[in-house]
Amino acid sequence: MRRNSFISREQDYALRMTAFLAGLPKGEFINVPTLARKLFISHKFASRIVHKLKKAKITDSVQGKYGGVFLKADPKKLSMFDVLDTIGFKVKFNDCLNKNFKCELMFGCKFHSFWLNEEKLLLEKLKKQKFSDYVLREQNF
Repeated sequence: MRRNSFISREQDYALRMTAFLAGLPKGEFINVPTLARKLFISHKFASRIVHKLKKAKITDSVQGKYGGVFLKADPKKLSMFDVLDTIGFKVKFNDCLNKNFKCELMFGCKFHSFWLNEEKLLLEKLKKQKFSDYVLREQNF
């Protein structure tokens, strides 16, 4: 299935979930069903994302009946790129930027250098965007 958006729905949800967790007071956590409900994400989808974020040590959890998930990483250091990369973000503006792509026009092609530069700029920008600047709290919606 071809998608028309730059990031996947899963990546978008991961960004929103991380931003929400960044807004929790230190020492607090939220259970996944509640987090999913507040952000209008299916519980199953949210659980899968939390698992990936936990595996990457971005989030952690407290087990048990009254347990939940919290942001383990420092939101002042955690970048958008970190989360997107964890969820499988692979930016390639054009096939010609892939390592094994063969194009007879590549060496004289001005489009190749344009796309290469734009991709580099985007990656740099995503790495500079820290979650401390994107904290999402309930009063925001």
